Amino acid sequence: MIKYYIFGLYLILSLSVNDLPAQNLKIVAGAVDTVFNERHYFKGITDNDAKIFVDGKEFPVYWTGAFAAETELKEGNNEIKIIAQRGYGQTVETVKIFRKSHNIITATEGFAIKNIEIFPSKDMIVTAGDMIKIKIMATPNCKVTWLNNIKLYELPISETNGIAGIYQSSYKVKDNDKNFKKPLYVKISNGRKSIKKEVNAKIVFMDENREPLMLRTKGELPYLNYGLGTDRLGGSKISHIVEGIILQAAGKAGNLYKVKLSKNYQAWIPEECVETVNSGMFKPQSLTGSWSARGNEKYDVVNISLEDKLPFRTFHEINPNRIIVDIFGATSNTSWITQYPETLKQIKNLTYEQIEDDIFRIIIELSHNHWGHKIEYRGNNLEISVKHQPKLELNSLHIAIDAGHGGSNIGARGTTGSMEKDINLKFAKILQEKLEAKGIKVSLTRAGDSDMSMSERILLLRKINPDLLVSIHCNAGGSPFTGQGTSTYYRHVGFRPLSTAILKRLLELNVNNFGNVGSFNFALNSPTEYPNVLVETLFISSPEDEAKLLDDSFKNEMADKIITGLQDFLDIQKQH
Repeated sequence: MIKYYIFGLYLILSLSVNDLPAQNLKIVAGAVDTVFNERHYFKGITDNDAKIFVDGKEFPVYWTGAFAAETELKEGNNEIKIIAQRGYGQTVETVKIFRKSHNIITATEGFAIKNIEIFPSKDMIVTAGDMIKIKIMATPNCKVTWLNNIKLYELPISETNGIAGIYQSSYKVKDNDKNFKKPLYVKISNGRKSIKKEVNAKIVFMDENREPLMLRTKGELPYLNYGLGTDRLGGSKISHIVEGIILQAAGKAGNLYKVKLSKNYQAWIPEECVETVNSGMFKPQSLTGSWSARGNEKYDVVNISLEDKLPFRTFHEINPNRIIVDIFGATSNTSWITQYPETLKQIKNLTYEQIEDDIFRIIIELSHNHWGHKIEYRGNNLEISVKHQPKLELNSLHIAIDAGHGGSNIGARGTTGSMEKDINLKFAKILQEKLEAKGIKVSLTRAGDSDMSMSERILLLRKINPDLLVSIHCNAGGSPFTGQGTSTYYRHVGFRPLSTAILKRLLELNVNNFGNVGSFNFALNSPTEYPNVLVETLFISSPEDEAKLLDDSFKNEMADKIITGLQDFLDIQKQH
């Protein structure tokens, strides 16, 4: 008996730890009940010395224990086996997924109106010429009308992803339109019976010629949008403006006012950026007076006299290198432009164009590459301050670093549970330490795990007034196999050389190239006051990229590449 006991103990002791089952197998993403797509992926965590097999195919496991796997699903029921294996031991998870086919689906059960949507927004102030769109889900094959028996058309299922009973129509608002003085209804009829449903929308008609609504910009960061489009970054911005500018409203959709900038141009501004003003206020307009351009210690300053504070937009161009400022509501009465060449360091020449009857364009030609400009009003005088090019040595610069997210805003999460806000801050501090070791002045927008809005960051940066800004984020989204790599972002084309120089160096790390993205509508790419770049280091949503982001030695290498990219950018500036 003792002999058998000793033999059994010998067998147990002789087993390798790698022959034991994986102790950890957790599916983090992909374990869902129902899908439509054939390609399907999983993300999960296991022991970092285990192997992962999905439907018999092996996928990499990274040092963090995270993995990603992809498989194909047939229509109907699917049973996918996910196996974590260590030697001869294994842990198995079975995931059951039903893949739906794209068959015809009826939008509404029975005879009914299920849903009504109004575009561009259910709550609007409208004026003559505005277009209102309506879309409803109701019983198929019916007659549908609204307003004064205006017909809605049923869309073919080829245009609705196989859903029957989707109706749409458009309506152009007329002069002195009476349709919006009473409740709005949608009516459907199938020839035997009919029903109607009230439109849950507040639409008010405004005659902009007889009763114009005037607004005044307020706050430190009012801005104008091109249109009503939006995404996770907000609507596409024309330009930041300043407080105290009178604007004529020409409608409203949701929380955005439509404003008339000139006879042919309109824009949209958030209601939190304006306040209504007393009736009787005139729409501002002005003749331009004399100009002057004079340099001081940090800026070349252009001063233009106007009769009112007027809205404006600004952008810059390359080849030739110049700043453009359009003043809406202004007409030229300028007889001379006084320049003091001995004081000007950045401005090469000043000129203007009257590009429309009520749009006055200021053109500032630059002697050097664009290092930033800001626009303010001094009374009714428009002041454009063009920043002098600094000494083109790294240790002469003041560099700001922004660690994205923070506090309750954690950003994206990795497969292991890592949080973007923590990776961003750690990376920012590594970059700060390396730059300061070279004698470079560095400012962080946040030094700890604190909540900080985009507006607060921009206003802080205005006070800091850096020579350039590097904003640090992690990317996320899409398939863990295609959503990988590093990328840089700029909005203003004059700052593109900064983003391209940094990206070129980052790609030496043997990471995927996710591109250099321009015209990017990110808040910290919007300032014109200093060159700025957003660096999306890697995809935290990719287990492979996440493993690199959690590796301190890799973050150090990436920080070194950014610094080399900054030096490359300065070397490029020296050539111009």
